[in-house]
Amino acid sequence: MRKKLAIVFISAMRAIVVGVAYFLVRDLPGLTSSFVSIFSGFLSFDLIVAMPKFSIRLRHLKDLFVVLLPRMSATALSLAGGLVVGVLFGGLTRLGLPVLAGAVLTVGVSYSFASQVKGSISSYVGLVSAVEMFDRIGRISSFTDEWLQDLAGVAGQLVYGTFLALLMGWLVGIMIGIATRLFLPRGYRTVKSPAYAQPLWMRSFKDVTHFGEDKVLLQIELSEDSPLVYHTLAEVGLGRDLGVQVISIIRSPQEIISPRGSDVLLPLDQLVVVAPSAQAQNLISLMKGRVLSE
Repeated sequence: MRKKLAIVFISAMRAIVVGVAYFLVRDLPGLTSSFVSIFSGFLSFDLIVAMPKFSIRLRHLKDLFVVLLPRMSATALSLAGGLVVGVLFGGLTRLGLPVLAGAVLTVGVSYSFASQVKGSISSYVGLVSAVEMFDRIGRISSFTDEWLQDLAGVAGQLVYGTFLALLMGWLVGIMIGIATRLFLPRGYRTVKSPAYAQPLWMRSFKDVTHFGEDKVLLQIELSEDSPLVYHTLAEVGLGRDLGVQVISIIRSPQEIISPRGSDVLLPLDQLVVVAPSAQAQNLISLMKGRVLSE
């Protein structure tokens, strides 16, 4: 029940991010303002809520700054690149470039540029800004003798509105994200909590592999007195006789992963195996050179 309430709370706060981000930029002209503000608000909110550990202590706020700054700057760079591409091909279209060619080049170049920006969270920010700029320039009824000023006026208005929307979206997402983290149950404030599915590196090997209750994972050193030495895996028949699966053979300085039947066992080899629990002692006795139990 507590987990469901936490999920509902997070969903409600994300909805608030959308509403506030849109409200703050609703008077800014153009499609990009609303889109960029809402999208950047989502991104910053999700980053904060998903952080492994967070509080309002200075060291955690520094961690937040380290996480957000490169993403904010990369998103801004993608946005700027898209606006430049839109101005370039929008202007060329007004000078005689076919509209289809201009539109295709605008979309392709802006997306390619944004996808190459290191740390950029989404290529669509640059793509949308480029398309909006291209369309705005295309809608200019006519250029005067001061055509450069006409072009700069349209570009400047869109650049101002879009970057202001980007800033407002980030601020809204950060502030509401911080508030959300402070009110979440304590179990939802760290990735180590059972409230989250733990990453593989934090889980035990048995939890990841799921061998079953009747199987055991063993690493056993092969004795010089074992009857298995200097025989191939196919010849000793561990799988056939004992139901043992050999996962790897550790032989300094290397490890043979998923060995084949033709691999020869040597003294002091370390065998990593999955064996039936009932056969574990028999396998150990065989590898150590002792008589198998009846």
